[in-house]
Amino acid sequence: MHFSGVIPRTILLAALGAAMSACGGGGSSGSDTPEDKSNVGGNNGGGGSGLSGLSGLDGDADNQDLLYFSYTYQSGENPNTGQQQFHSALYALDPANPGALSVLKLDSRESALGLDMGRSHYAPLYEADVDDDGRVTNYRVSDVLFLHNRDAGNETSEGFARVSTDATTPVPTPVRVSSESYLGASVLGAGTLIWQDYADAENAGVVYGLPTSEKRVHMSFGATDEPQNAMSMVVRHVVALRKQGDPAKHAYLVLRTHDDLTCSNGYRLVGARPSSSPGPGAGLYSSIMNDSLLPSPKEAASAEPLGRPLSDNSQYLVIDTLINPNIIGRPCISEGPTLWHYKSSASPQLTQVLDENNQPLKLPVGGSGIPRLPADRNIAVDGDVLYFGVGGIAQTGPQDLYRVEGNRWSVLSEQEENLGYFTGFLLADEGRVAASAGNTVVSWDSNGNDRKELDTSNAASMGLQTDVLGSRDGWLFYNRTDIMGRDDAVAMKIDGSDSAIIPDARWIGASLSGNGDNSPANVTELSEVFLWSGKDISAVSAADPGAGRVLLGTLDAMPEEVTMHGLAPGPHRLIQVHTDSDNSTVYYVNTRERGSLRKALDASGMQRPVTGF
Repeated sequence: MHFSGVIPRTILLAALGAAMSACGGGGSSGSDTPEDKSNVGGNNGGGGSGLSGLSGLDGDADNQDLLYFSYTYQSGENPNTGQQQFHSALYALDPANPGALSVLKLDSRESALGLDMGRSHYAPLYEADVDDDGRVTNYRVSDVLFLHNRDAGNETSEGFARVSTDATTPVPTPVRVSSESYLGASVLGAGTLIWQDYADAENAGVVYGLPTSEKRVHMSFGATDEPQNAMSMVVRHVVALRKQGDPAKHAYLVLRTHDDLTCSNGYRLVGARPSSSPGPGAGLYSSIMNDSLLPSPKEAASAEPLGRPLSDNSQYLVIDTLINPNIIGRPCISEGPTLWHYKSSASPQLTQVLDENNQPLKLPVGGSGIPRLPADRNIAVDGDVLYFGVGGIAQTGPQDLYRVEGNRWSVLSEQEENLGYFTGFLLADEGRVAASAGNTVVSWDSNGNDRKELDTSNAASMGLQTDVLGSRDGWLFYNRTDIMGRDDAVAMKIDGSDSAIIPDARWIGASLSGNGDNSPANVTELSEVFLWSGKDISAVSAADPGAGRVLLGTLDAMPEEVTMHGLAPGPHRLIQVHTDSDNSTVYYVNTRERGSLRKALDASGMQRPVTGF
């Protein structure tokens, strides 16, 4: 299967069907679901959705940049090994002329990395305007960082490349970034960190490679510039610290070795600032702290970021700490993974997060001994307050939800049903927090009081899902599947004061306003939300979903799945339509124009929008 991180509806229905058989079947959603307020029957051009038809949506953003998608397909067998080979290329679509595509001359050919190259080879680099008060505007993808091994079909170029989304250039021209090899480079996966520079994407960077042998590349490096090698004492880069506007201000927290460490698997957690110059030696002479940020005598067995940087550039971390008992023959003692708060300043501070009784927040450990972290969709940020819940990938069992502010944590709610590691949500808006707790949508005030159950599914499991991980003026968007397998697209106010339900439909993604009060890494204010119903693709206003929908177009045939990838400013977006597990087609839409749906490229294989388009 090649659905690139999206759980297909067929898998969800199979699970629901198995559960329905086990419990002897069932009826449609019961009376405990919210009232359908979607103007049923008054489609008037709404395509039978129950919403009135609109000629277009005004929207908040006016992003006219190029849109990028990849096309990956089987290109034949290796004549020497018989192994299947694949070709992946990047295409640019100009919203001013969506019928004319540009294919980039740098691409990947004769690769054995499969149809998933559309996900693994391309990554967005973002820019945004941030004022002195931290207000974010004009958040958007500025460049695409990607992997390639050919230049115009010749074996003359490979490794990293980037290309701008600027639509004013006659032809998008990619440039190679460093002399790194195709097989050595990486833009996604374990051990890869992208340092986003929201002021200027040319100052962004990427860390990649295996522990103890990591490398760094800045987007300003030229085609012949060698990557930096991390210093020999650096075991692993943990997190990129957000600063802007100067490639010399790249900063990271890293795990490093030291002669004074006393635990065999212990490390120091320190700050590091690499040079902005290319070459393996440049990395060796970077600035790195000697003293650990952890209080003595603690050492770090592991460290991972929890959530993204907050508006003050502080960062939460889960650190598994070790203590040496200083008893001959006794190994170091693990204190377990707990939550810590890092604040960047002239004198950086790392503080363990404690509750009102000065107790640390301990996170669970998986069967392999690795700390269990929350899925991104189970983390919410409201200003400088962090909310999260830690559940397993099996999506079973109860879990506590937490509220963290500064160096203090508290329980938002105890023993709620599982949030859904792959399918559920945790969102904060309008002074409240909402979550998909099992098959129930639950809302609390910001301190965990005033608990309200807003909606429920009668499915045995996975009855609530969403890929719309944002909100607008208190509106949440999720899909509710009942025990018979029927889908309803639900828009719900976070306090339960209003709702709109579109039967036999699913939300598939959303566009951003491009604005926010938090850091650019946490922009989730929605502008438009996209709907799939039968063969129809449409969109509604995130601020007023019941006002009507614009019918963007009708597909030629019923698809197996329809997906979008990442939140991005509109009005121009790309949608991926799956015909089967090995074939998908990209469509262009403009939410300001009814009937704007059009196929971008008529070719079999796996087409996929780059995340952020």
